[in-house]
Amino acid sequence: MPVDRLKPSRVLNIERFSDFSEFRANEVLGLGTSTPLRPREFSLSRAILPLQNGLFVLQRAFARRYEAEMGTDSGIGLVVPFAFHSIANGREVDSSTIAVVRGKAPVLSIEHQPNTYLMLRFNSDMRHRGWADFDTGLAYIHTQDDPMARLRAIFVEMLALASACDDPRRFEALNRPIQETLLAALDAILLPTGARTARPRSFDKHRKLIAQLDEIVELFGSKPLYSDDLATALGVSARTLQIATQAVHGVSLHHYLRLKRMWAVRVQLMTGGSGLTVKAAAIGNGFWHLGDFAMSYRRAFGETPSETLARGRHSAGTTARP
Repeated sequence: MPVDRLKPSRVLNIERFSDFSEFRANEVLGLGTSTPLRPREFSLSRAILPLQNGLFVLQRAFARRYEAEMGTDSGIGLVVPFAFHSIANGREVDSSTIAVVRGKAPVLSIEHQPNTYLMLRFNSDMRHRGWADFDTGLAYIHTQDDPMARLRAIFVEMLALASACDDPRRFEALNRPIQETLLAALDAILLPTGARTARPRSFDKHRKLIAQLDEIVELFGSKPLYSDDLATALGVSARTLQIATQAVHGVSLHHYLRLKRMWAVRVQLMTGGSGLTVKAAAIGNGFWHLGDFAMSYRRAFGETPSETLARGRHSAGTTARP
């Protein structure tokens, strides 16, 4: 998504520079020094979105030489490419590569063309999710097309939603659902393959953990299900819960919880009163991307959410007649 398509709102801040003398760097992943390769073609745009668990900056930069001590004092930093090519520390980095940084790391990058990328700074170091298992430094992770496309689509929808939202309180209420979707997409990319594999002879332990998970989910009732909350309630890490779900059910933790939330919506739609809406039921169960929710619901149940709601109201009306 070009930054130019986004409009500022009370949630999303937009900055644009057409003169290098007015340009100021963003500090999301540390300050650096930029030298334009073609000063007459200088242009930079960025969209800045703070979320509950971090800061997100989508930026279209200019052709430049970039030198920085990149990173964060705490947490973890990521650079997710949209359209990108550079030579960074002597290595070619393109649109298939995510940069992950812990602590601070020196970077010298030559970018011969304007690049578009998203910079993320999480307040947590995300070790409990199994991301980037090293202490400090900069690592590059090559990503397959489908997971990267899924991740970019989430960012596009998130930024478009923020651009169209002028009520910070309404957007704040969506922070956790957005974060959960984003974490699942990043888990699929940043978790090493071996980190998803259960150890031999551990199936019984994982089966008991999933039984406990199902009990906790029942206790949560109609509350949205978030992986970090459930892991805390069970006294394990999110990574351990992910391994157990994959071992017992053969699907990711996110997929397993998503199906449970989908069933919770279905029950509400089938039994809800006349004032219930599909949007309210979906958002109440942690679905913020309503178009994606509607498609997933139809694939799962063979009908649209609206059809389920209409059938539920019809049944309720029939039952109520003398």
